[in-house]
Amino acid sequence: MKKLVSALAALAVVVSAGTSALAAAPLSDVEPGAWYYDSVAAMTEAGVIDGYSDGSFRPEGTVTAAEFVTMTARITGGDTGENDGYWAGVQMEYAYGAGWVSEELVPRAEPDTPVTRALACKIVAAALSLSYPAGTVLPFEDSAEVDNALLSSVLAMYANGLIDGFEDNTLRPNETLTRAQAAALLYRAAGGEMDSDYITAAGYTAEQIVDFFCDVALDAEYGSSDNKVIKWASPIRYSVTGAAGEERLAFLKELADELNTVPGFPGISPAQSVEEANLKIHFVSYAEMTEATGGNFNGYASVWYDGEHVINRGDIYYSTEMDPESFPGVISEELCQSLGLLQDTYDYPESIFYQYHTDAQRPSALDRAVIELLYRPEILPGMDEEAVRAAAAELVR
Repeated sequence: MKKLVSALAALAVVVSAGTSALAAAPLSDVEPGAWYYDSVAAMTEAGVIDGYSDGSFRPEGTVTAAEFVTMTARITGGDTGENDGYWAGVQMEYAYGAGWVSEELVPRAEPDTPVTRALACKIVAAALSLSYPAGTVLPFEDSAEVDNALLSSVLAMYANGLIDGFEDNTLRPNETLTRAQAAALLYRAAGGEMDSDYITAAGYTAEQIVDFFCDVALDAEYGSSDNKVIKWASPIRYSVTGAAGEERLAFLKELADELNTVPGFPGISPAQSVEEANLKIHFVSYAEMTEATGGNFNGYASVWYDGEHVINRGDIYYSTEMDPESFPGVISEELCQSLGLLQDTYDYPESIFYQYHTDAQRPSALDRAVIELLYRPEILPGMDEEAVRAAAAELVR
């Protein structure tokens, strides 16, 4: 057996004037936990949307008719492009002809008309040829505010589960659609299946993703390493001992649930008992940390793997005395490192694997990409860097 250890870590959503402004960094204002995070992240990963050149997404920004038609055309596989000197001419001409929009709703000379929530329903419902059962009614307090010209489309969207109201049971049909709402609506309309087969991370090139993977997966901060891929092949069953506290246990479960969405990952869930667990998580004092690990760490992870480079057990230690603001980042780092990503790096401060302390509290888009790459079936335990790079060339974009 070998032991490895580590220690503590656009093309805008809508096209603007036909200009492609590719983000040079992750979307700075799309934080995990935001209600629109999953939809924006999925559409970005699929190459449908990106942020602006300053790395922002501007979720509260407005969306024009041409922009929303363009987004809808992309998710339906329609043609887009310039026509008659206008950047969105192809898709707008199609939208008028196909009944997505009308000249009464969006005058041809005013394609930059802001899209309301109800008009967005019209565009999507027409693009997807949606209908609704007889007798369908809108249950919202302001349902009467829906324009008659848009009512059938709103009913179709509601009947198909593509729109819902706000917490006060209003629909607000005449409010201007925000960029975050547009991303969420189109993601939902696409069935939540915007991800392509390729691994991507918003704001990063394929080369950066693969380089980062080789940095964090093919070495270890502490202990021995033969610079080959190690990973779990069977489900992880974890136990928790010590004074974790409800908040930390809840965060640990939330992170585990997020990891369980990674394609190919064998899964992680609580064990029935400590004896059954193959990953043991200990919440300890600094004194106990030093006794167990030989150092005064906030977090510390160890894994063991067999001759086939398959991880079969691990231990994680978290200090109960760490700064409360630090625990999400420490929990995220050590749990993710126990998956087979045991090396800290000096690049990308937004990453949980960053060597120095930062405000990163959970896996970034780049971290998610390397976890996905690790658990793709094409990346085999025991692969060296040359083999990893050859396989990754077909997986990462």
